[in-house]
Amino acid sequence: MDAVSKESNELSAKRIALQISFKEYNETNGFSYQDWVNPPAGHFYEAYKNELEEINNKMAPPLQYQ
Repeated sequence: MDAVSKESNELSAKRIALQISFKEYNETNGFSYQDWVNPPAGHFYEAYKNELEEINNKMAPPLQYQ
């Protein structure tokens, strides 16, 4: 397996684990749309969104326009 495939698999595994933690959090605490849209500092949703964005940017970097 080449390095690109290995990194892609690791990122996919991280993303799946993150999605599972999101599901478990919402099952335990319920979903709050207000906290989702504007999460308080240090809230689970804030950390979730930041980590998900980081993973997504590594998997598919933003387009660079010239």
